[in-house]
Amino acid sequence: MAKLLVLVNPVAGRGKSLKALPRIEKGLKDLGLEYDLDRTKAPDDAAAMAAEAAKAGYEVVACVGGDGTVSETGRGLIYTDTALALIPEGTGDDFARAIKVRTLPAALRALKARNIQTIDVGRFGAHTFLNSVGVGFDGQVTHDNQDVKTLTGILSYLVVVLKNLPTYRNPHFHLKGRDWEFKSKGLLVEVGNGQCAGGGFFLTPHADLQDGLLDVTLVGDYGPMQRFVALPMVFLRQMSSLKGVSSFKTDMLEIAVDRPTYIHVDGNLKHMSGPATVQILKNALKVVFPG
Repeated sequence: MAKLLVLVNPVAGRGKSLKALPRIEKGLKDLGLEYDLDRTKAPDDAAAMAAEAAKAGYEVVACVGGDGTVSETGRGLIYTDTALALIPEGTGDDFARAIKVRTLPAALRALKARNIQTIDVGRFGAHTFLNSVGVGFDGQVTHDNQDVKTLTGILSYLVVVLKNLPTYRNPHFHLKGRDWEFKSKGLLVEVGNGQCAGGGFFLTPHADLQDGLLDVTLVGDYGPMQRFVALPMVFLRQMSSLKGVSSFKTDMLEIAVDRPTYIHVDGNLKHMSGPATVQILKNALKVVFPG
C-alpha cells in the first residue's frame, strides 16, 4: 500500500478536478511519488473515506477539489496521525490561500517536501470547518451561487454578490461571548480560521490557522448604498476601518438569528434555524504546507 491516498471529488469546481486528473497523475509520477487513488461518489463521502484511510495507516490524504472537499476530508482526519494535503481544483479555493498552496505545481512540491504542521479547526454547532463560516448575507450568496454554471473563482461569487447587494434584508443577530453580548440587525457575521471566503473576499483578514483563536467580523445594519461602498474595502483587506464593522478574536461565541438563515460552512451550504455555539479545536489537524 502506498503511503499517500489521492482522493478526488469529480464534481468539484464544476468539473475542474476531473479534467485536471491526468495532469495531477503525471505530476505525481514525475516526482516519483507512489499513491493510491479513489473518488468520492456522494456528499460526505470524503469525510468517511479519509477516516478509513487514517485507520488503514496512510500518512497523507491529498484531496483534489475545493473548499467543500477539503473541509469534508479534513473532518475525517481530525485528531488522527494522518495529514491532510490539498490539490486545489475548486470554485473558491480559499483554504488553498490560507496554506499558500494555490496551484498544481505548488501542491506537488508540498507533497514532495512533506512539511507537516498542525492547525486549529473550528466547530459551528454540529459542523466543523477549516476556513470559515458565514451567517447572513454570504450564506445567501452561497445559496444563489449554486445557480451559476459557467463561472468559477471569485467571478462566480462576485456576480451573485452584486445581485444581492441592493435587495438583501438584514436579519437580527444575537451574539454572546464569554463576558459580552450584542443584539442588533446586521448584514453578516463571518467566523474565520482562514482569512478569506468566496474566492477572495477578505472578511477576516487577520485570521491565523495556528493561533488558537477564531476571528469574527460583524458587519452592522448596512443598507444598499453602504454595501456598495464597503465592497472594495473587502478586497483591500480594510474591513476594520469601516464604521459599523466590528472585528475581534475569540475561542467561543454563541450566535442566534431571528429567522431561519442560510449559512456557508467552508463553502458548503447549510441552514441555521436555532442558536449555535462556535468554538475552536486547538491543534486538531495535521496539514501539509509548502516546504
